[in-house]
Amino acid sequence: MFLRDQWYVGAWSDEVGRSPLGRTILGEDIVFYRTGAGKAVALANSCAHRRLPLTAGRLQGDTIECGYHGLVYDEDGRCVKIPGQETPRNIGVKSYPVVERDQFVSVWMGDPARADPANAISFSRLSDPNWGCTKVRLHIGCNYFLILDNLLDLSHVAYVHNSTIGNAPVAENADVKFSRRGTTVRATRDMYGVPAARTYAEFGPHQGIFDRWQLSEYYPPGYFFINNGSGRCGWATADGSSRLETQGEWGFQVHHCITPETEASSHQFWALAHESSAVVPAGREEFYRQCHQVVIEDLAVYEAQQRSLDTDPAGASAEHVGARVVIEADRGLLMARAILRDMLAQKVAA
Repeated sequence: MFLRDQWYVGAWSDEVGRSPLGRTILGEDIVFYRTGAGKAVALANSCAHRRLPLTAGRLQGDTIECGYHGLVYDEDGRCVKIPGQETPRNIGVKSYPVVERDQFVSVWMGDPARADPANAISFSRLSDPNWGCTKVRLHIGCNYFLILDNLLDLSHVAYVHNSTIGNAPVAENADVKFSRRGTTVRATRDMYGVPAARTYAEFGPHQGIFDRWQLSEYYPPGYFFINNGSGRCGWATADGSSRLETQGEWGFQVHHCITPETEASSHQFWALAHESSAVVPAGREEFYRQCHQVVIEDLAVYEAQQRSLDTDPAGASAEHVGARVVIEADRGLLMARAILRDMLAQKVAA
């Protein structure tokens, strides 16, 4: 079951152009394209006549023509032409509200009357010319709950990513805290006097023992902001405020947008942003490669988990994994799951 009265990222801005792009979101097949003026459009990817996907057709100006019998639909989904006959009224395909912001093309999957563009996700660093950025989209063969779990339990960095951003001390020597405010979950990890993992040592100013911190915030239905900072042992802000929201002497931000495709597959839109001065241009290709490796390693974990659940004789699922033990690191992900359950229950009750 999915939360439908929500904005979901459907594509990166540079994926949507003057050719039809198909993508499945919450089990619904959608076609994206741009008008001549650059406006992003999202329509149901199925002709109203014989159901051929519109991605098999072509753009005609600001309209899209079905590749089977030539029916033409405008950007609002209205059928404006049926070759060889008068076009009946009230024929068309579903149109989805769209917001484009900070390199994301987001679609509203619920009641269009409830779509408020102000609530679409915004990660402004991705549009900041003073920051560098790299991004990827992953198609993952797992239920989106497994990805949400991972991003609220950053202790896995020590073991899944020990060739780049992690090592055992970041799990063992961490002051970990979890909190919930409304529908937002925050998990923080303050690591004191830990050895620099490979990526930090190669690109940051500290190659030995230093302090490191992470802050992960979750916003339903599937958005994460993760701040990564570091500094010499004992580093603190000049004004005494929490260092957790800073990059300290070196760090970066990571943004995740998790969009369910089906009950067993998901899209992950991942972006990393850093101050331009944090990584010299000559080093960015390798820095980005190492960071991309991190998300590929996570993908392998998610899909292995999903296969394990799919073959469980007791019928476990991503919603009910059948864990035989709960560990302290699970607190954040359990908070997020409780929020989603409450929101889904409210939707069902309504």
